[in-house]
Amino acid sequence: MSKIVAIDDDSIIRTLLSNMLKKAGYEVLTASDGQTGLRLSIEEDADVVITDYQMPGKNGMEVLEELRRVKPSLPVIMLTAHGDIALTIKSMQAGAYDYLEKPIKVDELLKIVKNGAELSQKSRSIKDNIPAKSMLAIEDNTIVGKSPLMRDIFKNIGRISIIKVNVLICGETGTGKERIASLIHHSGITRNNPIVIVNCATLSDNMSEAELFGYSKGAFPGAISEKIGKFELAKEGSVFLDDVSELSDSMQARILRVIQEEEFEKPGYNGTIPMKARIIASSNKDLELLVKEGKFREELYYRLKVFSFQLPPLRARKEDIPELVNYFIAKNNRRLNKSITKISDEALDSLLNYDWPGNIRELENTVLQAMILNHGDILEKSTLTFSHPSESWAGDTSEKLLSLEEVEKMHIKRVLESVNWRKQEAIAILNLTRPTLNAKIEKYGLNKNTNSDTGS
Repeated sequence: MSKIVAIDDDSIIRTLLSNMLKKAGYEVLTASDGQTGLRLSIEEDADVVITDYQMPGKNGMEVLEELRRVKPSLPVIMLTAHGDIALTIKSMQAGAYDYLEKPIKVDELLKIVKNGAELSQKSRSIKDNIPAKSMLAIEDNTIVGKSPLMRDIFKNIGRISIIKVNVLICGETGTGKERIASLIHHSGITRNNPIVIVNCATLSDNMSEAELFGYSKGAFPGAISEKIGKFELAKEGSVFLDDVSELSDSMQARILRVIQEEEFEKPGYNGTIPMKARIIASSNKDLELLVKEGKFREELYYRLKVFSFQLPPLRARKEDIPELVNYFIAKNNRRLNKSITKISDEALDSLLNYDWPGNIRELENTVLQAMILNHGDILEKSTLTFSHPSESWAGDTSEKLLSLEEVEKMHIKRVLESVNWRKQEAIAILNLTRPTLNAKIEKYGLNKNTNSDTGS
């Protein structure tokens, strides 16, 4: 029998809560103030806590914050005054499982309590499966992966990071090319100098010279002060040329000359400046093919490719997914005021069965969105939303192909159910207006459970 603690200084509300919850089969403990309710919740190992906000002494928000600290997985339901939007938002930000507006609707209360109690029972039955070391401080240049493909990459990073030669990193979008570049830089002889990032896709010929090489004061009309370019800023560190395939032919020629001469000219400066930085370049396109098509300079290609990495897509190293998920959860728990320490088998199976066309970047975004929607300390399958839903069914050849309308219907239904039909939350996730969402609900004949929220 699940144990519920109800905290409210109004004796009528306490009696109402106690009677309706006992009738539903729960063991109920009540408290008339926050301090007593907090003590009962901890000592009696409650499954769900319901607390009013406005109480003498310790108020509901203080109860919630203390319980989040000592029992972070315990579902806490906040009772708020009707229409108190600011408090509703504040309570959800502080980690409340859900909120109820007064006057309390019986069906709504019982549904939320039932879901919270089931979550508590499930949490008790599952051991923490995110290793403790994953919950430590996360460094920005951390790379996760134990698959044979990634082990080979790490070995090569160890070899190359102590030698200052140029490196080319290739791989699909989202495979972590910038992260690998950062790890190369921070692991070896360049670590005590800057790594400077150049986004080649946004580098136009008009601005590229100033961005890369800078200029001296008075170099041209309007040059009222000196500008330090990227190559000079890098000192003896690294220049990361992201999406190097997007460089114009003239910029390819300029960078090739810098590599060949190991120096560059700065407009308005009398003389040349030594180029002491390592160049790390990345591309999500086949540079060798672009060379054959005459779209990329062959000599520059080989100058960049002194040593090269080919990063595997996530679908080729799915054994790394559990560790990646652990890492992303640990990285975002504090940021999102969450305390997720477990992943349900169903959720992990869904993540493993998806082919991840957007690779690691898509996985991180999926986990982040699931964490935002998730209640309690278990990452649940119901909170997962995939960018390309059909990909998650790739392993089931019996699944029929769906039309775009059918996929849209399924996705909208899933989002609505994940937020208990609270339309304000659904329109934020779906990026729709309320009239558009209502129209699609009507179009697809979607119906909420009669016990669900009114959608206000």
